[in-house]
Amino acid sequence: MDAFEAKLLPIDTEALNPSAYMEALIDATARLEVYKSKLDSSKLDRNWFLPTLQHKEALASSLLEGTQATLDGVLVDQVNPSDKDKNLLEVRNYLLAADSGYQYLRTNEFSVGFIQSLHKELLEGNVRRNKSTIPGCFRTEQNYIGHGRTISYVPPVPSKVPMLMDNFVEYLNNPPDTLRPLVRTAILHAQFETIHPFMDGNGRVGRILIPLYLYKQNQISLPCFFISEALERDKFKYYDLLNNIRSQNDWGSWINFFLKTVEQQCSKYITIVDRINDLYETDLARAKSLIRSNKVVDLINLLYKYPVITTSIVTRFTDIPPATATRYLNTLAEERLLYSDGKARNRTFYYYDLLNVIRG
Repeated sequence: MDAFEAKLLPIDTEALNPSAYMEALIDATARLEVYKSKLDSSKLDRNWFLPTLQHKEALASSLLEGTQATLDGVLVDQVNPSDKDKNLLEVRNYLLAADSGYQYLRTNEFSVGFIQSLHKELLEGNVRRNKSTIPGCFRTEQNYIGHGRTISYVPPVPSKVPMLMDNFVEYLNNPPDTLRPLVRTAILHAQFETIHPFMDGNGRVGRILIPLYLYKQNQISLPCFFISEALERDKFKYYDLLNNIRSQNDWGSWINFFLKTVEQQCSKYITIVDRINDLYETDLARAKSLIRSNKVVDLINLLYKYPVITTSIVTRFTDIPPATATRYLNTLAEERLLYSDGKARNRTFYYYDLLNVIRG
C-alpha cells in the first residue's frame, strides 16, 4: 500500500455534500447551544464540577489508545498521585495538556509549535508509545495504521508533513470558506488524523484539539466539550468513516457521523449537568442540617471537584483546619452522604452519588 497523498485544506465544496449532514448540523448546533447555556447558568459554579467531567473525558481518550484504567482509579490518583501506573499517567497528561492548551489559547492563535507542545505534554514520562517517537517532534519515518499485520492506512510520506501541518494551522486560524465551526471541526479532526504527523500519539492530540478549537471559535466558553467517550464506543465506525474519506472522498458520511456524535454527547451532558444541579441542591441542604457552619458550603463545593477526597485535600483548598475537616468528613460519612475506605488513619472518602451521575 502506497503512502496517501493528502490534499490541502480547504476541502472542495462539491466533495462535502452538505445535503448528507445538514439536518445533523441543525440538531448538533442547537444541542451545543443548550449545553453551553446549561453550563453558564448552573446552580453550582461550573469551575467546581467541570474538572471532574474532564477526568471522564481524559479517561475516554486514553481508552481509545488501549489504556487500562477506571474513573474511580483516575479520581483516586487525583488525591494520591503515583507515577508507577502509566495508565493513570496518560490520563493525567491529558488533563495537564488540556489546561495548558486552554491557557495558551486565551491570548494566542494556533501554531505548529503549540501542537507540538501538546504532543510533548501528552507523551511526557513513562507512557506507552512507539520507540521511534520523540515527544514534540514530527515524524521522520513512515508510519502505518492497522491491527497486527493488517495495514489499513499509510499516512503521507514524512517529507510532506511540515507542509501539510503549515496548511492545517493556517486553516485553523484563517479558514477561507464559510462553513460552520462544527463542520470545520469535523474536517480538521479528519485532516489531522490523515496527516498523522507524529510517530505515535496522533489520536490523543487530534481529540484534544476538538474542544480547544471549539473554545477558540467561541462555540463553548471553556474547552469542556466531551466527545472521546462516544468515539471510543463507536470506534470501528469512527475508523471506517475516516478511511472512507481517503479511499472514496466521502466527506459527507464522516461529517454526518461527527455531528450526530456531537448532538448525542451534548444531550448526555445536559442530563448530567441537570442531575449535578439537583444533587448539589439536595446534598447541600442535607449537609447544612448536619454541620452548623458556613464552611460546609466550601466543603460541599469541593466535593464536586474531588468526589474522591481526603482531609489533606480539604485543608489544601479551604481554610478549614485539619481536625475540623476530618470531623466534617466523618459526619457526612456517618449520614451516608460520603463513604470511607475504613482506614484508621489517612482515610479516603467517596462521594458515590456524584460518581454515579458522572459514570452516566
